[in-house]
Amino acid sequence: MTSLASANQGAAVAIDRAPKVRFRSRPVLSRMPLRSQIALGVLLVLVIVVVLAPVLPLDNPLIGDLGSRLLPIGSVDHLLGTDSQGRDMVSRLVYATRTSLIAGLAPIIIATIIGLIIGTVAGLSGGLVNTILMRAIDVLFAFPGVLLSLLLAITLGVGLGTLILALTLVWIAPVARIAETEVARIRDLDYITAARSSGSSFPGILARQVTPVTLPAVLAYSTSLVGANVAIAGGLGFIGLGVPSPQPELGSVLQEMQTALYSDPLLSLEPVIVILALSMMFPLIGDGIRQAINGRGGDS
Repeated sequence: MTSLASANQGAAVAIDRAPKVRFRSRPVLSRMPLRSQIALGVLLVLVIVVVLAPVLPLDNPLIGDLGSRLLPIGSVDHLLGTDSQGRDMVSRLVYATRTSLIAGLAPIIIATIIGLIIGTVAGLSGGLVNTILMRAIDVLFAFPGVLLSLLLAITLGVGLGTLILALTLVWIAPVARIAETEVARIRDLDYITAARSSGSSFPGILARQVTPVTLPAVLAYSTSLVGANVAIAGGLGFIGLGVPSPQPELGSVLQEMQTALYSDPLLSLEPVIVILALSMMFPLIGDGIRQAINGRGGDS
């Protein structure tokens, strides 16, 4: 009895020593680099604008005036000009950004959940389970992401739902690999072994000991993927495999603005600037999250 009690006490001590995600005295935001804070601030403003778009005093993004087509930037009542159908570019870009953010964020959220489950289960299980799950992930890795999304879009047809599904399948594999690598790093540490010895169930260890340690790294990585996802979605929209017209999406808006390339190049570059801005903001935010978690936040 004495030896059993001592063993249980030792296991409890080891479990208590497990790495824990704690909130430090300084908020996470203040520990992010300045560039990441700026990117996050700009993104929040952008999100507020696109969410409130229906109640803002914007023109209808689907209705235009052919007599006012391709008006230059700074025109009266059309600050950013109009497109080839005479539709206001401010309104088109706001609604297109909303669609692109949905297409960028939704697949990453779904892929993160699925990839985190696959990666943590594979990493903690090891052995045959790890081999089966990670070989399945390797099959997804065998297809280049853009090619896979292009193939699915062609096969399943255009639409926001198809776009989200195609991009979700692109990102499950890298997220699962990151999660599996993180879990493999801690799988044989004392507090995991102690949790097993104390009789904790596999789901319990996964939820209490593994996920809190793995989740921050996965979230930081997933956040950085959103920018690439927006760019891929824009590319599919540009070639007509994204959200069908006339619903605005940054890639399709860019495709529509090709007619202004020679007459007003700056007008045609407006959707490009938005895509580039989104593609840069999310990696900056993801890097800031990673540095804040690691305690390396600074003023740079």
